[in-house]
Parts: sequence; structure tokens; C-alpha cells
Amino acid sequence: MPVEVEIDQTLALSERRSHFQSQQSTVASRRQQAVCVRRAYKHYGTKKMRHIVLEGLNMTVSKGAIYGLLGASGCGKTTLLSCIVGRRKLNSGDIWVLGGKPGSKGSGVPGPRIGYMPQELSLYVEFTIRETFLYFGWVNGMTTEEIDEKIHFLLKFLQLPSANRFVKTLSGGQQRRVSLAAALVHSPELLILDEPTVGVDPVLRQNIWEYLIDLSKTKKTTIIITTHYIDETRQANMIGLMRGGKFLAEQPPEDLLAAHMCDTLEDVFLKLSKLQNQGKRRRSSYMLEVMGPPTPEEGPSAFDTTSEISGEYGDNISLSSKDVNPVTSTEPDLPPEEGGKWGLMDYLKFLSIHRMKAVIWKDFLWMWRNVPAPSGTDNPVLPDYWP
Repeated sequence: MPVEVEIDQTLALSERRSHFQSQQSTVASRRQQAVCVRRAYKHYGTKKMRHIVLEGLNMTVSKGAIYGLLGASGCGKTTLLSCIVGRRKLNSGDIWVLGGKPGSKGSGVPGPRIGYMPQELSLYVEFTIRETFLYFGWVNGMTTEEIDEKIHFLLKFLQLPSANRFVKTLSGGQQRRVSLAAALVHSPELLILDEPTVGVDPVLRQNIWEYLIDLSKTKKTTIIITTHYIDETRQANMIGLMRGGKFLAEQPPEDLLAAHMCDTLEDVFLKLSKLQNQGKRRRSSYMLEVMGPPTPEEGPSAFDTTSEISGEYGDNISLSSKDVNPVTSTEPDLPPEEGGKWGLMDYLKFLSIHRMKAVIWKDFLWMWRNVPAPSGTDNPVLPDYWP
């Protein structure tokens, strides 16, 4: 082969390869995102009756963006958020949060870099509103003076009653707003809010959205928010439409509306859900033609691909007695980063004076409040023991 031809072929091959990223650069780019989820698979239950919650899910959240995560109850949103903050682990797949894996050494996740408002109420109802803010602020390294400044703003902004009111005396909506305030109090890099506007007055709901938009623009805070009010997420930078443990779409809201020629995001969601159902029915018919009807031992759900279909948005998660076998992750619950396993000194560094103070104070206060009081009296509000 002439030398000139060989050189031309080499240059052409290099040109084609230049469009591809190496694996190392791909991993590096994932860690530059606020949240990056790849091939996430999560199930509960036994092998014979496996309850699939997440199935091959991919998700990308850019830093400083507001990401609206939409889906019906039971589609896997809360499980996905729990995996992102490190409360649960995937059966297989990868998650990067703020450059590292949740629970890895030095990641700060879970920890002060994240503010998490779960769907369920996770407050100490024996505490007052101020005591609740003190605890969450101290745990995340704030001083009492910094917390008090934030308390004044949050009480007014979220229309909460006196800071000396006990959480257990508040209405359900007020308790949820206290939970939202606890996630906001330490100004984290990443906010994960699971349905923060449920039952909130429409004016306050819009004020919350305006505040979140301001945080993302001025402080570059990344926000992941789930909500039942679908069209309010038009204010988000990116939307993920989730159904049956998978994403139907992940695009900016205006792009979704234009691509599917719909006036509302609810119409887009309904259209994509119907298309998903049609695809499942076609696959089910194909399986019947190729494999024939299931045997009595296999049961009717042996290759039932329509199990997610329901009347509205498919709020049932696929439940199959015969399912694919994904590659099971060999990583521990909280995988260490490249730096190695956690040692004693790593745990001692994690137990800072702020966290120790907060935990000791919280436990003492809880015990004091749960000591039986004489009939007709209330347990007093204790003073702050650490200024």
C-alpha cells in the first residue's frame, strides 16, 4: 500500500475517532454534573416475586439548574431521591452527586452539601420550631447566631407561627413547611425537595418557586423538586417525566411542549404514557406469537409487559414473577471513593464538634420532653445550653 494512502486512511480514522470521548473523560464529565444517574436498577422483594422500582434509569441534573421530577404516586420518584441522598443503594447502576458517589469519603453526601425534604414527615414533634432549626443548623455546621438570622427570615417567608410553638401542635401543612425550612436553613449546594408545595396556598406556592429560582440564579444552587402540580414545573430548567421506574422524557419544558405539540405538560405526559402503553402491548403480542401462551407453571404474568398499564398515568410498578436478571452491583452500601476505605480517623473527622453538640443536645431534650410530667402541667421549654 502506498505511504500516501496509508497516511490518508490514518488521518481519516483519527478524524472519525475525534468525535468520541474516552471512557475517562466521560466519567469526568459525569462528575462535573450536580447529579448523574446511569443504568439505575432497584427492586424489592424475592426473586420469585420481584417488585421493580427503577429499571435502567438515566438522569442528568446540571449544576445551578432546577430539575422538575414528575410522575404518579408509586412510579419510583421517592426511591430515586433516597438513592441520590444515600439513604438507599441501587441493586445495580451508578450515581454521582456533586462529583462523588453518595457515602464516599469526602463527598459530603449525605451531609451539609445537601438539603433534603422527604415526602414523609421527619421531624421531632416534641421540639419547638426554633429547636428544630437549631438542631438541623448545628448538624450542618452553623452557629447559633447564623441560625437565628435564618429563623427570622424563614418564619416570615413560609408563613409559620411563633418559633416557640411545638411542632406537634401545628397543622399538617405547617409541619411540612417546617420540614422545608429545615432543608433550606443551612443554604446547601443541592436541594432535594419531595413535594414541598402540597397543600400550600397558591400565593405562597408561587413565592416558594420564585425563591427557588432566585437561589438557582444568584447562588447557583441545584434544585430537584417533585410535585403533583404538573404545570407549575414549567418554571424549571429541565423536566423528567417518570413512569413505571423509567423516564418517558427528559427535556426543558418548552422543548417538550413544542416537540409533542401540546399546550400543557399534563397533555404531554398523557400522550407519552399512551405511547408507552402501545409499545408494551406490541411487545406482549410479539412475545405471544414467538413463544406461545405461558404454561400453567409460569402463570399469566410470565412475560406480561402490560402490568404497568392503568387508568390514568400508570401508577402501578411492574410486578413480575419472571424478570430479567440485571448485573448485581458488588459495591457495598456506601462505596468508598478512589481514596480507599474509611478508617477510624475518617469517622472521627466526620464527627465534628457541631454534630456532636447537636446530637447530644437533641437526645437530652428528647428525654426531658418524654419524662412523664405531673398532672395538669407541661414540660417546660429548655434554654439553649450552647450559645
